[in-house]
Amino acid sequence: MEVDTLTDEEGRLCAMQRLGLPGMSGHAPLTRIARVAQTAMGVPHTAISLIDRKQRLHLATREIEPALVDRDSTLCNVAIQSNKPLIIEDCATDRRALDAEGNRLEPSIGAYLGVPLVTTEGYVLGCLEAMTPDATRFSEDQVTVAVNLAQLAMDYIVTLQPDNFDALTGAQTRRRFQAEVEREFQRSSRYERPAALLFLDVDGFRDFNASLGLRTADEVLKSISNRITESLRVTDCFGRLGGEEFGLLLPETLAYEASQCAERLREDIARLRFRTQAGVLSVTASFGIAPLNPEIKSAIDWFAKADIALYGAKQAGRNCVMFATTSADDQLAETAPSGRPVQAMH
Repeated sequence: MEVDTLTDEEGRLCAMQRLGLPGMSGHAPLTRIARVAQTAMGVPHTAISLIDRKQRLHLATREIEPALVDRDSTLCNVAIQSNKPLIIEDCATDRRALDAEGNRLEPSIGAYLGVPLVTTEGYVLGCLEAMTPDATRFSEDQVTVAVNLAQLAMDYIVTLQPDNFDALTGAQTRRRFQAEVEREFQRSSRYERPAALLFLDVDGFRDFNASLGLRTADEVLKSISNRITESLRVTDCFGRLGGEEFGLLLPETLAYEASQCAERLREDIARLRFRTQAGVLSVTASFGIAPLNPEIKSAIDWFAKADIALYGAKQAGRNCVMFATTSADDQLAETAPSGRPVQAMH
């Protein structure tokens, strides 16, 4: 089953999340690898870089100021299209370099060598990059050094892979997510701070899986997970609770802010389109929200409240957002700031 609109970019991005990237910047071993590349190859500028959905990010650099740059304007983005080294001897005349306008943001690049960082599954996450200010013909020895150091960098990254991230989506495992919820419950309760727990479930996913197959279903989960991950704040946590059910932990978040977050995600998911042999398909998701309140006495209770709210959203017709109840709730439906009805469970 081909899923043309996704290619495997969603899987590549999930692999980055699963490996704990891009939050790995600043690791001394990667900086040392960049330094060894600089010295062994005899080039002034080296970097170990990643490409996410929109930007190029530096994990380590030598004689380059770390910067976020639009991915489409970088040679690293050109290099990840293949699992072979990208060698440009004269950036002033090579069309690939001329098309990457962002190179004007780098130290004047005359020549470029980029060796892909490839996972064991075959995903290309970024590159080990070497640059010179003048046009240069890279020797076979220089290329060999770069290839070996790129593999060394990838080997190091893999050793840091957390065992508490879901292998398919890159989200936290249920166990890890539950631990984060417990920690946040203790913190928020102690200091009387707002927080919200949000559960979501992909509507009709089992039928989707049965009719279109596991591969297509997996691609859908990857795409949804990536959209959610890209919307998170640094303090938020995202976990896969099982199958097509996910959880979001939102510290320092009021109830109306949680409803806005859920509505944005609900709309983003509904806008996704997946081209399959059965045609162009879309999916929706249901959301349950449990804002933390004094009636919730434990993290387990908090989990249960969010789960009940999610069940209510399913019962209410799916593709909607429901709040968990409190004793102070009245029997009237509430309205989210976005204008879409967000009901309280009773």
